[in-house]
Amino acid sequence: MCLGLPSFAGGGIFSKDASSVWSLAGKAGGLRSPDGVSRIIVEQSTDQKADWPLLVRATRKGKSFSTHFERFVSAGAEVAWAPDSSAFFVTYSDGGAIGTYHVLIYQVDDSGLHSYEPIPNGRKLFAPHCFDPEVPNVGAIRWGSSASTIIISVEVPPHSSCASMGTFRAFEVTLPEARVVRQYNQLEAKKLLWPSLGVELRNADDSCIRKPATCVPPGLDPSPARSR
Repeated sequence: MCLGLPSFAGGGIFSKDASSVWSLAGKAGGLRSPDGVSRIIVEQSTDQKADWPLLVRATRKGKSFSTHFERFVSAGAEVAWAPDSSAFFVTYSDGGAIGTYHVLIYQVDDSGLHSYEPIPNGRKLFAPHCFDPEVPNVGAIRWGSSASTIIISVEVPPHSSCASMGTFRAFEVTLPEARVVRQYNQLEAKKLLWPSLGVELRNADDSCIRKPATCVPPGLDPSPARSR
C-alpha cells in the first residue's frame, strides 16, 4: 500500500483528477477553477513559530478566504474543483498517513467559503470486517457532471487486523444530502472509473475481491467477508 504519500505529479492518492496540496505550494496562480474566477492558493508560512508549514486559501473576485485545513495537509491532502466552479473537494486525514481519511466540500461564492462533510462516518455505507470496529477511509474520486453529485471511495483501513485490507467500494452520492444514487464494487470501479482513480485505489488487491477468504487474517471469523 502506498497510502499517505503525497503525489507531486499525476494526481492525488485517491483521485487522479485531484492535485496534491503539497504540489501546489508556491505554484504561481495556484489551482484555478474551470471558469477562471476562483483559485486555491497554497503558500509556505513565513511564521517560523507557526504550527503548520503551509497556508491554504481560496480567492474569488479579489477576495481571499482561509480554508482552515492547513493542519491536515501533512498526510497528503488533495483538492479538485467541480466542473461548474461552484465548489471544490478536499480529501484529508485527521490522523496520519494511513487515515482516517475524510472528504470536505467547500462551496464558493462571493460571500466566502461554506464547508461541510457529506460522509462523516463511512461505516454507514460500508463497514469493514476487522477484529475491532474500525472507521473506513473516505476519499473523493471525482465530481459528477456538476457540484450536485460526487463519487467517493470507502476503503477498508490498510491494517493487518482487517479482512481484505485496502480494498474499497465506490458510491455516487448527491450533495449535500449524501443520498446514494449508484454504487460500484471494486472490480466495477476499476473498470468504469479507472481514469479518475488515484494510485491507492488502482493498487487495491483484486484477489481479495475474487477470493475474499484468502485475505482474512488468522483468528478473524471469515463468515462476514463477502465479495465486493
